[in-house]
Amino acid sequence: MKARRPKSKGGQGRKPRKATAKVSQKALRRAHAFVAAFPGREGKGEGDPQDAGVQESMRLNRWLSEQGVASRRKADELIQEGHVEINGEEVTALGTQVRPGDQVRVKGKLIKPVPHLYYLFHKPKGVLCTENPRESRTKVWDLVAPMVPTRVYPVGRLDEESEGLLLLTNDGDFANLVAHPRFGVPKTYVVQLQGELTPEETEQVRRGVYLAEGRVVPSRVRVLRRSKKSSLVEIVLREGLNREVRRIFAKVGHGVRHLKRVRIGGVGLQGLPRGGLRPLTSLERKSLVALAEQGRETADLTKPKRNRTRAKRTGKSGFRPGSPRRTSKARRKKSGRSPFVRGSKDSRR
Repeated sequence: MKARRPKSKGGQGRKPRKATAKVSQKALRRAHAFVAAFPGREGKGEGDPQDAGVQESMRLNRWLSEQGVASRRKADELIQEGHVEINGEEVTALGTQVRPGDQVRVKGKLIKPVPHLYYLFHKPKGVLCTENPRESRTKVWDLVAPMVPTRVYPVGRLDEESEGLLLLTNDGDFANLVAHPRFGVPKTYVVQLQGELTPEETEQVRRGVYLAEGRVVPSRVRVLRRSKKSSLVEIVLREGLNREVRRIFAKVGHGVRHLKRVRIGGVGLQGLPRGGLRPLTSLERKSLVALAEQGRETADLTKPKRNRTRAKRTGKSGFRPGSPRRTSKARRKKSGRSPFVRGSKDSRR
């Protein structure tokens, strides 16, 4: 005989649970793809689907990567091994272009073009941004795979001990615009440091520090809170070097306890919990692209022009320091100097 469930103090049993609709992972992926392909309410209200397939000629390995088939390096291997066909013809040349309307098959399977997708992900601490399949630790793709319809890749990186905003996309041009240092899209970090960051050290960071890659000057450094045990600092950078924030503050003698990226351009983490994923809106994408274009124009204006005119040599100048002085054949014959040995007339003495 089964034992009866004990009643609560009020004399009534446990309240029945409300029926909730179960959503399959397939339906969830479709919903995310739909939201990512169309603008939100802040848009103009018109359908603005992302371009699917090929709108202009593109290298085959890049096209396969954007469709989520494989990485570019793995796609090159598939092409060289003869597993890829375009319009029924086997392709082995790495520079092959895919054009609008082409049908691409990999190992006999037709690859259907997918739209460009753009997501914002709140990366938790302890998660890797790598795409290495041999890595056994938790990766970003392990967390987002059930919620996206096709393969997406991180735009830039956050190390394992850092958390915060990470953009994911299958659009290589967009990823290059946001991540490449040339375009200078600002990225905002909030850092908790060990010890007190003095005003002198803050000014030193503002003026710039020298790393192995060169001098790094932050766009903005602001101390949010300061105490003898720790300091909370907001820093804005435009480069994107490996472990850049940690190395900058190590130069002034402070270790990093906690590091969080809170903003890229004007896109922030407001309302997105750790591990959360949401599509970027059309306005957010356009704002990031506009920032990148503005940064490219600024870089082109400030880039020093290369002087292609040859400098005129006057007298004995014009030779590189430390190089042996070049002499004409007649002068060597007159002086008795060997063209291979520097020294007096008879260098064998």
